[in-house]
Parts: sequence; structure tokens; C-alpha cells
Amino acid sequence: MKNITVVLFALLSLTLSAEASVSSVTAVPSKVTVLPTGGGVSVTWRVVHTISAPATTVTSSASYDIIINGLTVLTVSKSLSRTTTPTVGVPETLTFSEVIPVSVTLAKQIAKGGNDARIQRIFNDGLGAGTGFAQLIAGGGASGALNINRIELSFENGGKTNVVGQNSDLRAVAEINFVSRGLLQAEWRVIDSPSIRGGQFERRLSQVRRQLSSSGNGRVRLLSPKLPTGTTGLHEVKLVLIDPQTQFTQPVLRYYVNPNSTPGLSRLSPLEAFRPVEGVPFNANTVFDWHPVAGAAAYQIELFDLPGGKNPLSNLNAAPLIVSPFDTDAELVVGKIVPGTQTSSTFAGFAEKHLLHGSTYLWRIRAISSGGTVLAQSDFRKILYP
Repeated sequence: MKNITVVLFALLSLTLSAEASVSSVTAVPSKVTVLPTGGGVSVTWRVVHTISAPATTVTSSASYDIIINGLTVLTVSKSLSRTTTPTVGVPETLTFSEVIPVSVTLAKQIAKGGNDARIQRIFNDGLGAGTGFAQLIAGGGASGALNINRIELSFENGGKTNVVGQNSDLRAVAEINFVSRGLLQAEWRVIDSPSIRGGQFERRLSQVRRQLSSSGNGRVRLLSPKLPTGTTGLHEVKLVLIDPQTQFTQPVLRYYVNPNSTPGLSRLSPLEAFRPVEGVPFNANTVFDWHPVAGAAAYQIELFDLPGGKNPLSNLNAAPLIVSPFDTDAELVVGKIVPGTQTSSTFAGFAEKHLLHGSTYLWRIRAISSGGTVLAQSDFRKILYP
């Protein structure tokens, strides 16, 4: 009887300690075309897992495999990772997007494999693992239907967020990667500040019709019409593809419009930022957190290049502020806007493609009102991207 009790206790302990489990890993799209000339293929992995006890979990995949006719021909160490604190008992879906390079030699192997080729990734959240596959299909150059692999949006200055004055000239840029040929049909759409507060109603700015053709991996750059800047507050802009349709989530840019009456040289209230502390290296999971600011409708986290000596770090924090993300000699590299209800955030991996390994950057956090006015900002601090 004593032995049975010990076994039951051990099983109960094991059950209670099982905090997470990966239930599925799905590739979107499930099939990707590889051209004879090779190039990059875009895949988004959707990972679903559930926790059974309160816990912070790290869901990751250390590498991917290329498998042809059941044999692994290539293993590449490329880590994808996300740290989250899900709701107990509620399935959480995580997405990981990547571009996988395919050499000409590998493209030939895939073609010879009779389309029995796939990308494999195994995701593990610490106590459970799941495997996902994306089938690789050998393409035939520009003879197939037009396929959009990737869309990247930015403003003309390269930034991902922006704060401008009323009636400023502002435009967005879309960089589109595609294969094959066909007619691209899309719409530039915007969500104005009142609509964001009242229901996310999109309005069309302009239509795009562009004939595209490429025997390999093509790329096209589209410039938006002038974006609306007459109304103060938060705005969103995006390029919506009508044809061909895509399986990936299309990106959105956000910008704030400040009233022209905002005094340009007024000093702002200080914003207290807690993390990251000086000396902690930056990565996709680095947490930025700060003390809340009364009246803030949003917060903007900004990473800048170090200034070129004309305005050294010792002077930046004391300099009078011109209300704009470009109020210093440092160049804005990447930014992220989060709702005013949040007091912490990560860059969730999208910042790395804009940063150089081994470089030091400046960062700060700004609090912005619902009317687009900057209320407070933190001092500049250094952070290293190793």
C-alpha cells in the first residue's frame, strides 16, 4: 500500500509540473515555390501551445532541416524564439516568420527530387515539442502565376513609425518580393485617428495596378500617395493586396500627427524607464518597461544610431526638445508604438534586420497623448547589439 501511495504521489507531482505543451506547428503557406535560379522563400510558422499552470514559457526552434525524398540534405542553425506568459488553459498561437535562402545547387536537388522536398522545424516550449513542415515545389521560371513572397513597409526616411506636424508631406514605401509574372492589384488604405478610436474603419487612398514579371526573384518598389496629415492623432496605413492573395499577415505602419500649435522648444516631463539596464545586450526578447504617464494614449520606443560627434551623448539628454522623432543628430533606426495601456514591450524580433551586429545604439521611450502631443520622454541610454 505504501508503494502504491508513493507511485500515485509521483504521478500527481509529474502532472502538476507539466506546465506547457506544443499541440501543433503549421507552415503558412504550406507549399512554397523554388525557382531554378534559387533565392529566398518566405515561411511563417504558427505554433499553438497551452499551459496547465501559471508560467512564463520560452517557445523556440534552434534550426531547420531541408529534407528531400526522406533524407536530410541540409541542417541550418537559425534560432527562432519567443518568451510569453499565456493564460492557463487557453491555447496560445505564436507566429514566427523567416526567409530561407535556397542556393542554385539546392534548387536543382529539389527539382530532381520530384517535389518530395520540405522544410522541417521542431518547436519546443520546454516540456513538449511539435514538428512543422512546408513543402518545397520546383518552379519553372516566369511561366507560373504571380506569387508575392514578402511585403515590407516603411516611410521614405526608412522609419517604421513617425511623428509629424499637421499638413506635413508624408508618404509610405512598399518593397515587394515576387516570383513569376502577372498583374498586381492592390489598394493603399488608411485608418484615421477618430476611426481607430471608434471601430477601425479603413478608407481607400488609391488603387495600384502593376504588371510584374521576373524569371527569378523579382522586387518592386511602390510609393504611396500623400498620406493624410490634417487630423491630429494616431493614423495607420497599409497596402492591401487584392490579387494575388497572400497567406501572410500584411504589415501596417503607424504615424502620429502633432498639432502645429505644439511649442517646439518646450521642455517635457521626464519619463522613468526601468529596463533594459545599461550593459544588457539587445535581442528579440529584450524587455523595455517604464513608469506610466498620466494622459498617455500610446508610447513609442525608439532606437537611434550613435550621433556622429556633433551632438554627443552627454548633451542629448539636456538639449531642448523639438517635438519630433528627429530632434537630435542621431538617426532613428527603428521604432515601435504600443497602446497607452501597456508599460512594457519587446521588439518581437522585427528590429534585428535593421541593426548591425557589434554596434551600439541609443534608445528612449516617449509618451504621446490622444491628440498626438508628446507628453514625456526618457533620457537616452546605450544598448549593444552583439
